[in-house]
Amino acid sequence: MKSKKPLNIVQVFYARPHLGGSGIMSMELAKELAKRGHNVYVVSYPGTNLTPSEERLGIQICPVEMIGYPCFKAEPYSATFTSRIVNLYSEGIDIDIIHANYAITHGEAAITAKRIIERKGGRPKVVITSHGSDVHTNGHHSLLASSIEDTLECADAITFVSQALQDEAKTLFQLNDYGQVIYNFVDETKFKPSDHKTKSRARKELSIPPQAVVVYHASNFREVKHTDILVETANELNKDNHEIYFLMVGDGPFKTETEEKAREMYGLGDRMIFVGKQEDVKPYIHASDIGILPSKREAFGLSLLEVMACGLPVLGSNIGGIPEVISNHETGYLFDSDNVEEIAYYVRKLASDADLRKTMGNAARKKTLELFCRKRIVDTYENLYRRLVDR
Repeated sequence: MKSKKPLNIVQVFYARPHLGGSGIMSMELAKELAKRGHNVYVVSYPGTNLTPSEERLGIQICPVEMIGYPCFKAEPYSATFTSRIVNLYSEGIDIDIIHANYAITHGEAAITAKRIIERKGGRPKVVITSHGSDVHTNGHHSLLASSIEDTLECADAITFVSQALQDEAKTLFQLNDYGQVIYNFVDETKFKPSDHKTKSRARKELSIPPQAVVVYHASNFREVKHTDILVETANELNKDNHEIYFLMVGDGPFKTETEEKAREMYGLGDRMIFVGKQEDVKPYIHASDIGILPSKREAFGLSLLEVMACGLPVLGSNIGGIPEVISNHETGYLFDSDNVEEIAYYVRKLASDADLRKTMGNAARKKTLELFCRKRIVDTYENLYRRLVDR
């Protein structure tokens, strides 16, 4: 029987304070692996850090340092990430797995580090997870696609966070092995339905009336998240229903533009509440009744999964991996991301029917527990790691 000894795992991702969906997911995986007794080292960008609870789990943060050489037009992160990984091996850590999230920079560094460590006598295996932009954005770029394809081909294993993303990769890249789909997961013990008292308290702190219906959106406010369509939707809804609020969580390049459009163009300052980036989004979900994600492109939709785990129905664009998260007409509704009337129709439908919200919310929680719970997904990753190490 193969040994079940703890593994030495190097994870490469956008760690705090650069956390987006992929970073949140990667850190949650790191925490679960550490709880299982594995030694986890996080290689990330300058200034990254852990919370005290993450440190107590034994996770080690290994940020690279800035080079700052004036002849460089940009920081050579592929090189510095490579060296940071190799240095861990040189310090005596017999690395079993290098798990890179995204092919560009992180995956390239992992592949190069593997080659260097092998010359020194080590035998690390490289896993690359594609969270989206490797495929649906950069995979279509003529100056990036060949490099991404080569990096994925050189990995010992590749994973995709949705079937849609893997299918798109098959149309873009010529690979000998397209790996496997491993969905994102949510901690169902942390994201769970709230009671009436919790909801009331959360709303009071946000000055939202108790009788209002609140639509929750969380993202990094990039153009692809299509937050401007929510302003159009809120304006449409406000014509005949003044009790529907939008709770907008997150920050990013389009946040200011979206907020100004809501406030100055449509006068929706009291109907669209922007709270910025939040380390803990649970209180904002608990203040809400419906989740929404109108993205133009989306590999998975982690923010929807968090809402579903809390027992609420969700609305999302009928694109990418979102239809794998939302069961249409069962846990919520899918819509055309450019169709304001359709989005407004589904918001009204849910807003006007508390029983429907409850039924769909219960189905959403059930689906989360069945398909996206942490044990199921972390087991899958751990089994993948062990198969690679035992080859």
